[in-house]
Amino acid sequence: SSSSSSSQQQQQLRGTVSAKRWDAAGSSRRAQFALEGLCCMPEALDADTVTRLHDAAVDYYADATHTVAQLNLGDDLEAGGFATFKSRDRGRFDLVVPQFLDFKCFADDEATCPWLSQVRSVLGATARLCHVGVIIALPDAVSQAWHSDGDHVHETLHLPPHALNVFVPLVDINLHNGATEFAPGTHLDWNASSRLLLEASAGDAIIFDWRLKHRGLANKVLKPRPLLYLTYGLPFFIDRYNFSSDRYAALPPLVPRTSRDDRAKSRGRRR
Repeated sequence: SSSSSSSQQQQQLRGTVSAKRWDAAGSSRRAQFALEGLCCMPEALDADTVTRLHDAAVDYYADATHTVAQLNLGDDLEAGGFATFKSRDRGRFDLVVPQFLDFKCFADDEATCPWLSQVRSVLGATARLCHVGVIIALPDAVSQAWHSDGDHVHETLHLPPHALNVFVPLVDINLHNGATEFAPGTHLDWNASSRLLLEASAGDAIIFDWRLKHRGLANKVLKPRPLLYLTYGLPFFIDRYNFSSDRYAALPPLVPRTSRDDRAKSRGRRR
């Protein structure tokens, strides 16, 4: 049958694969997600939206690092960080960008959020957006250890997905600048041995089970690699580990970035 042929083709896709090719191999994204733990939506965001998200992320990262430096909070950042600005391994930072609130692609509306229908096909109509952030991997970022973002909700029964992530690279990602490597099937069997390096274009969406094993690879190029991510969950789902306000202190108000010329002009105006 055609669905059996698609499943066999899907099983043969391992190693380094583009998001577009991975998407084309499955009989349906929902079936692909159930079997492998991930599916892709190529060109989910248009180039203009990607550029605006990229610039907002890079600007906020500069503001946050400037604030940490000015307030001598480097040790606090290295020790785990703040509720909206965390250190994740060497050279890798996790940020909540306030400007993202203005983007329609995060709305609870399938007309403006390109992946929401796919999220609901997996989690159901009650799925809700739990978190939006960006991971910036600097040129010296190291590869992560294999991990999942959370565990199963039952120790012996395998239940349907209760949460998932959507990754959207804000630059083209590949082996050289730290694409994400996945272990398909590990949402079902943690010891599944297959490996998949997904290379993607800026704006592609990669949707995967919260329980799936994955890792970000090292960034070996001279430019940062920003990756937008969103977490969706069922109504009962709360991520108390990654984003707990009890576990992390708040980042102090941002210290404005001003140049020496700006400060000189400001002093001149006050005279």
